Amino acid sequence: MFKVTVTGVSGVKQHFVSASKEITRIVDQELVSMAKDWVAGAKRDAPVDQGTLKGSISYLKEGERINIVSQAFYSAFMEFGTKGNYRPIPGTENIAAQFKGYKGGDIMQMLRMIVRWVNRKGITGSYSVKTRRRLGSKVSQYAEDYSAAWPILMSILKHGVKPHPYFFKQQHVVWPQMVRNIQKRIEKDSKVKVILPGNINRQPIVTI
Repeated sequence: MFKVTVTGVSGVKQHFVSASKEITRIVDQELVSMAKDWVAGAKRDAPVDQGTLKGSISYLKEGERINIVSQAFYSAFMEFGTKGNYRPIPGTENIAAQFKGYKGGDIMQMLRMIVRWVNRKGITGSYSVKTRRRLGSKVSQYAEDYSAAWPILMSILKHGVKPHPYFFKQQHVVWPQMVRNIQKRIEKDSKVKVILPGNINRQPIVTI
């Protein structure tokens, strides 16, 4: 699991000190909208099989802060890759380093997920030409799937998995868009031109 916490009203408000009195409401609304867009983008780009990773991505508003999380224990492995495939995207190196060599998680949970994947893909077993249904008892079918899943698991543990950036890539899209939305809404309400400082388009991750 990993989490980012981004600053809310107080963190952004300082850049708009001369703006309208509606700034608190505007920033609050746009932060929530930004979080929804981040979550939607991450779910769209997440490597999906049965949807466990996709379903673990959400956000929670706590006062002036927004927590955006990916709660699956392998979230970071999919984002950054593992072993020789470890490739954090630029700007996330310090975050990724926290998970490099991470030994957490449940290996049996991972094995069960691979077994279910093998079953859904029809990788093992014999099938009836007439009914297209798999032959054999449930016990024998599971044994076949398990036998195929185990070497896949061992290969992943030995060679790692390739990175599939889906989470942190969203910040470069949703944060600048949120800032632009705030700017436009303040200018519309106050009829005053808002000049943004150059550093505000960089999304401030304050907690990992």
